[in-house]
Amino acid sequence: MKSSNLRNIAKNVLELEILALKKLKKSINKTFEDAVNAIVNCKSKVIVCGVGKSFLIASKVSSTMSSVGCASFSINANECSHGDLGKISSGDVVILFSHSGESTELKNIIQFANRNKILLIGIVSKTESILYKAADIKLLIPKVDEAEGIIPTSSTTSQLALGDALAIASMNYKKFGKLDFKKFHPSGSLSIKLKTVEDLMLSGKKIPFVNENVSMKDALV
Repeated sequence: MKSSNLRNIAKNVLELEILALKKLKKSINKTFEDAVNAIVNCKSKVIVCGVGKSFLIASKVSSTMSSVGCASFSINANECSHGDLGKISSGDVVILFSHSGESTELKNIIQFANRNKILLIGIVSKTESILYKAADIKLLIPKVDEAEGIIPTSSTTSQLALGDALAIASMNYKKFGKLDFKKFHPSGSLSIKLKTVEDLMLSGKKIPFVNENVSMKDALV
């Protein structure tokens, strides 16, 4: 295949995803605010869940939420039918990602959340789906065109972007600043950029003292 054809394929995929994000941007409404309020006011854990590629999105979103002050972890919908429902408890908020909202693996989570009055935020693309109908807060991903018409690309990009938007909006709502962010990132380049004088300076018994009459050579030692 010619290089020019490969570049055109890349541009077409990116154009589809750009269009999907523009549609998503226009779709943001009051239900987004309701979701942020639910996340910020959660006194327990924010559990982000999905199946297949949606689970991968859920894992990234959960990780971002934890890093900005919203205690969170992700669970795979497949495992919920084999014991992981025990990880969900009263007071939690469950965010469930699904493109169709109809996957068999979702039903047990939806039933468990509804039965135990656990707030369920559904992020889904189909209004006629089980998830959309059962969710307490419904965030609708607009219908989009996928790469090659079938490969989950534009829809998963939209899911990820909406998850990021929820995390950052929640962070701002909580007034979670740079120093708070630093507490959860003690290692890596981010931590280095956020170092303060307090992190570097010595204090107490660690401060070295020498007599004022000592030579510079001895003082350096």
